[in-house]
Amino acid sequence: VVGILSSVFDEAFTVADFVSALSRAPVEALPSSRHHLLPLLLLSLVTSTFGFSVGPEAPMVCAGGLIGASLSRRIYGTSIKNQEILAYAGAAGSLTAFMGIPIAGSIFALELTRRGSRIESSALSPAVISSMAALALIRGVLLPSSSVGGHFSYGDLGDVSGRATILTAVACGLGGGLLGTAFHKLVASMKRIAWETGKREGESPARRQIAVKTIVGLAVGMLSSVYPQTLFWGEGSLQTVIDGHRTPFEATKHGLSRALTAAARVDPSTPFAGPSSALQIGVAKLVSIALACAGKLPGGIIFPLFFASAPFAHACSSLVSQEGLMPLAVMCLMAATQASVTRTPLATVFILTLSAERSTELSVMLPSCLIASYLGVFSSRLLSDKSYFSYNN
Repeated sequence: VVGILSSVFDEAFTVADFVSALSRAPVEALPSSRHHLLPLLLLSLVTSTFGFSVGPEAPMVCAGGLIGASLSRRIYGTSIKNQEILAYAGAAGSLTAFMGIPIAGSIFALELTRRGSRIESSALSPAVISSMAALALIRGVLLPSSSVGGHFSYGDLGDVSGRATILTAVACGLGGGLLGTAFHKLVASMKRIAWETGKREGESPARRQIAVKTIVGLAVGMLSSVYPQTLFWGEGSLQTVIDGHRTPFEATKHGLSRALTAAARVDPSTPFAGPSSALQIGVAKLVSIALACAGKLPGGIIFPLFFASAPFAHACSSLVSQEGLMPLAVMCLMAATQASVTRTPLATVFILTLSAERSTELSVMLPSCLIASYLGVFSSRLLSDKSYFSYNN
């Protein structure tokens, strides 16, 4: 189904197009929302609903950007600078509305289009205002009973030394950079195999679209039959890997009943039995995300990469000097891995810390998370001059 829809909407606007257009100097005008918004949202809905490991966050960025640019053309005419500013504002507002996390949406949209993890300063204030307006509308008017704040529980840190905290942040930063680099190289290799192997002159693009996406769908389905934790983009079931499966998978929003997970190689309803169990889940999730990305299925990778990297932290639990450091190691590795792929270190830290529950010891975890996030980006750039997105600046 996804393959057929993709062949029909063969010019669907993607987050790669958003990054490419806004990373140019001068900025390239975004296309009309009238022609691209519906295909974008429809493909994202189908992809997310069918259980692929890509989420709606990237399509939300694209949708907001398209609407913002279209509004700019209607209000300000052909001014490219105003289109750029309103595109960022639209992307920030829509992402904030989707995630319910203030500020993070605006910083993410601004960092996303810059290879060097910088922020487009001229659009910062409009993007922040848009983000706060979206939060006020969603939480104050449309969903007034929903509280503002996060809900992910990382557990107690305990009495940990400053040296152990910094060393953990540095180790996770380097590890996340390595993991993120391996991921985007895996995606690039899979794309070459899927889209270039056996390609003939005059071959029908629609046939290739349907064939590749069908094969990807079958591969993801087979993988999820033995590792059901890999289903969906991971936000709804993220808690189960944050705490090492102490929260049963079936108790989460994306969870399945025990009857549907009976063939799982790692029981999703009991804590990780050891490093091997955690490692299997991390690798399986990374492969699932890579398959979806290589198949050019529309969707975001923020929460999928969070989900994939958390088990790697648990797999290395024997290397953590103090038991109370595990919550910190989990958050830091999640931050470093995701930031090293999308080049959004500051936004990643905001997403993780502002989505944590109130009792989270942010005075300790926030500085460490910042160190790990930026170190993940810098180490990934040292490891490879290639990146997940193609930038024009």
